[in-house]
Amino acid sequence: MKKLIIKDKKSGLLGEILPDYGGMLTRLQYRGKEIIFFEEGMLHQSNILAGGCPVLFPFPSRTAGDSYKSGGKIYSMPFHGLVKSAPFGVQDRTENSATLYITNNETSMKENFPFDFRLELTYKVEGNAAYFITTVRNRSSEAMPHYFGWHHYFNASDKSQLIMEVNMKRYVNYMDGTEHLNNGKLDLTQPGDYVFDGKTQGSVELINYADGYKAILETDDSYEALVVCTLFDGRITAEPWLGVPDSINKRKYVKWIPPHEYRQYCLAVKIYDIEK
Repeated sequence: MKKLIIKDKKSGLLGEILPDYGGMLTRLQYRGKEIIFFEEGMLHQSNILAGGCPVLFPFPSRTAGDSYKSGGKIYSMPFHGLVKSAPFGVQDRTENSATLYITNNETSMKENFPFDFRLELTYKVEGNAAYFITTVRNRSSEAMPHYFGWHHYFNASDKSQLIMEVNMKRYVNYMDGTEHLNNGKLDLTQPGDYVFDGKTQGSVELINYADGYKAILETDDSYEALVVCTLFDGRITAEPWLGVPDSINKRKYVKWIPPHEYRQYCLAVKIYDIEK
């Protein structure tokens, strides 16, 4: 199994990337603490359930009926997009960074996503921060929609000692379909799958007393949503997305790239030690 290791020698922040499994980062270690949950034995069953930080492109979650319309034609879209399990090529790497890439194929253009794209993922560790820089290139002759997301799993051995501060105004609990205003009192010990939107100023903070770290997620203004899932033992997700589930059919938060242009998006995860 091909693994790329990136490291900041001064801070000791280390990342591990698997190009052949969705190009995802699967490990983030800071001062001996494992920040990201990953179970390698689950890889062959499901990249998503194995943990790590999968990228969900071009659309995260499901579209209504697993389909959408583009140019007057109906296309299918797999759950969480096209690249989550696909092999990526390595474009460039240094001691503390790596850039991976993937392009469309004939089958996906005919059945799933009728656009000629190139997706590049740059991972970089510097100081106490891991950077996830996404470049989406539209090589088509028409505007290309997308609203990808990241599916970060964070280690959480005891959710009763976990606090999350989310810079969003409202959320939907997809367990029961109920909508709520975000009052900052989400009980992370209860099973839930929450989609937040209505971004406000500030960052998302995950304060984990049981495992001795704080993670601050900072994104650029293109990220419109955050997904928080508490369903699994030993982990919790904090997933920055550009849009919400089924944005393409709802016509909400969809990003468009003009022909033969590109867009770049930045997410930073900053890690701090805290007392257990």
